[in-house]
Amino acid sequence: MEWALIPHFYRGFYVYQYSTSFTASIALAQKVMSGDKLALKKYIEFLSSGGSDYPIELLKKAGADMTTNDPFDKTIEAMNQVMDEIEKILDKKGSPR
Repeated sequence: MEWALIPHFYRGFYVYQYSTSFTASIALAQKVMSGDKLALKKYIEFLSSGGSDYPIELLKKAGADMTTNDPFDKTIEAMNQVMDEIEKILDKKGSPR
């Protein structure tokens, strides 16, 4: 019941911002980390853009179109990879599931 004592859970869309920013971050990071030079350039431009436009438009220009399923799909794929790694580690240690 400890979750009920956390006040910011009750502020409109507060927790939603965490999941949205995490999803956008995964979409941008995957492109940058793949070595895509254009993605890196767009990311730096995104960081430099400040509040020059609406966030959804800035993210779109950077390569994370939050009006599509793509960033969410990339996040689910990344989380599945993490879970697969955890399962491999547990299997190596002989841990019961």
